[in-house]
Amino acid sequence: MKLLSKYIVTVPIILFLISCGADEISNSEENQNNTPVNAKVYQDSDITKSMSPQNSTIISSSQNGIIVSGSSSVMVEADLVEITLGIEATNISVSKAVEEVSGANQILLNILDKNKVIEKEIATTRYTISPQYQYSQGKSKLTGYKVTHNTKFKYRDLENVGSLIDQLSTGPNSVGNNLRVNSINFSIENPTKYENELRKNAVNNALQKAQSLADYAGVSLGLPFYISEHSPTNFTQPLPESDMMMTKMAYAAPSTEINSGQLTITFNVNMGFNIK
Repeated sequence: MKLLSKYIVTVPIILFLISCGADEISNSEENQNNTPVNAKVYQDSDITKSMSPQNSTIISSSQNGIIVSGSSSVMVEADLVEITLGIEATNISVSKAVEEVSGANQILLNILDKNKVIEKEIATTRYTISPQYQYSQGKSKLTGYKVTHNTKFKYRDLENVGSLIDQLSTGPNSVGNNLRVNSINFSIENPTKYENELRKNAVNNALQKAQSLADYAGVSLGLPFYISEHSPTNFTQPLPESDMMMTKMAYAAPSTEINSGQLTITFNVNMGFNIK
């Protein structure tokens, strides 16, 4: 009987311990599922976004930064010209039109070789064969075929560009009326030699602007936290349309004058500075 009493007392104690353990587990799960009011939940996308370079730059500049741009320019003489010429022929026979363009193109190549144009710098940019129609009272009639062969090349003897056009357009050994002058663009062959000086001047220009803004605002300028540059990529200057028209009309003139003028190279930087 004493032994039975011992077991009867032990069972409630064990049940009480199990009950307490279950309550603790339940409370623990409840705490995990219920976030405190003051806690901030971060998703993976939020963390990735906050760490991206674009967002970090925006945060810094919007809080306590001075953002400025600087530029520097220089006027230089062109030392290269890129010319695009077209040869056209129209004939009722497509084979004859092709033959006429082919013969004129060979004359073009001979003249370029005579003027020391580098063969590797001569390229065909377009070749087309197009049927030509005449339309009357809603009906079309085939009148022939137009063949076009466009050639682009580089030329470094800028003083004789006009003379080259004359050789191609006039005289018994020229391309003649089949020639079309599509474009004449002056440029700089090696613009990188100007970049270092332009970059330095552009940065100095940005520093001066930033310092002026800081002085006006009554704050101290800190170190830069953002720098980007925009180096020039296009150094070409096309011949004005009016001059192009004069060039096309000059086929019958005694001589053609084409002047390159000067080109402007501009270098830009963007900078962001901290405020002390």
